[in-house]
Amino acid sequence: MVVRVRRLPDLVARLYDDDAWHGYWRPGASGHQVWLPTRPANGRATYVVILPLDKLLELRAEAVLRLWRALVGRSEGWRAHDFPQQTRDRHILMLRAFDGRASGASYRKLAEALLGFEGRKAAWDNDPRKNQVRRLVADGRYYVRGGYRDLLRYPIRLSDR
Repeated sequence: MVVRVRRLPDLVARLYDDDAWHGYWRPGASGHQVWLPTRPANGRATYVVILPLDKLLELRAEAVLRLWRALVGRSEGWRAHDFPQQTRDRHILMLRAFDGRASGASYRKLAEALLGFEGRKAAWDNDPRKNQVRRLVADGRYYVRGGYRDLLRYPIRLSDR
């Protein structure tokens, strides 16, 4: 099948001064970005994908396969690197805990609102939710201060906290 890059429906393209070409194409649920060192050919041309053999190879290879499937009109398929529901729920709790703490809420109030803690001061001192809510705030702080970039490479970790 011949794919004419310049004729993709809904393609948004930008040509740079040095003839480099960047295109953004959204055929369905996901978007694809393509960068070419020269403008796309008018006639037939064969394009090559270069993938560095680094820690992100698996993610890059999956992205290329999804692009190829979209170009040939097939379903892009399931994303292998989507977050599990439990991880998504924890990220939501982290941001809520961070926002609450930034607004002046105590750890105990956060535990009551987010984790269902009920009890007196003596119960709070020995409850595992005390440490859980502190960890949620700390993790939320990490993501807000730039750690969110790690989410783009899930499940691969490049940096240690």
